[in-house]
Amino acid sequence: MTIDDEEAAGAVTLMDTLPDRHRTVLRLRLAHRLPAVEVARILGTNVEAVLLLQHAALNLLRRHLAAGTVRGEGPAGGWH
Repeated sequence: MTIDDEEAAGAVTLMDTLPDRHRTVLRLRLAHRLPAVEVARILGTNVEAVLLLQHAALNLLRRHLAAGTVRGEGPAGGWH
């Protein structure tokens, strides 16, 4: 499966809805595939805080998708 340009742009827009710290944790954990302990070291916090931020960030993304608040084109924000 590949992601087309529209889907990639939508993902960036969706990520931009997150608070800075949440967005940073997700990028480090998911895009850069860093372990929680490394992310904690980078951010000057502990592993538990990183995991809580990650969990909260994913929940925020789910809520935005369910509400269609990113692009306003239905429940999935217009992505298919």
